[in-house]
Amino acid sequence: MKQLSHINYDESHIYEEQKAAFRHVFDLLDLDKIAFVGGVADYLNLRDYYEMPVHDLDIIYEEESDIAPIIDTDGVKRHKSRFYKFNSDEVIVSEFFINGKRVHMDYFRRIFYKMHLTQSTLLGKTVWHASFLEMKGFHNNQIEFLTSEHMKELYDWKRLYKHSKKAALYNNVSFLEEKNMIHTLNAHQ
Repeated sequence: MKQLSHINYDESHIYEEQKAAFRHVFDLLDLDKIAFVGGVADYLNLRDYYEMPVHDLDIIYEEESDIAPIIDTDGVKRHKSRFYKFNSDEVIVSEFFINGKRVHMDYFRRIFYKMHLTQSTLLGKTVWHASFLEMKGFHNNQIEFLTSEHMKELYDWKRLYKHSKKAALYNNVSFLEEKNMIHTLNAHQ
């Protein structure tokens, strides 16, 4: 898929509620001070290969002042993350409501290492997000920490399945690129 066609692809493949939430974030925050991780990064990294939905927005920031407009406008809740620890185990959560539906947004404090981030267009805006290699490693590495033996009573097979599935998608693209077969995958989409 050519870069210029990404805006058309995004418009037709991202749910209306998520598009509204993205525009809300675009309007309020400096896009050079935040980066998308999680499902949004997966969508951006893999949209040329697979059709993937975007549900919740996971965003990293360096200083809380970077997300102050969201805190002031939406109000937030603060939680301790049971699963992911970056520079802090606190996650700041906001919710955006549109058409009676909720879009959940999680904000994680993390130092930006530009080598782990890349830029792509999303709904016509240039955004920072976790790179293909970072997200591939993240999904592959999370699997071992999400087993019933490790998580005990917090075990959630859906979370394990999600990371296993995403790891397989990244691994498949890497395998096909190694074998110079990536054009075959694109031809079948």
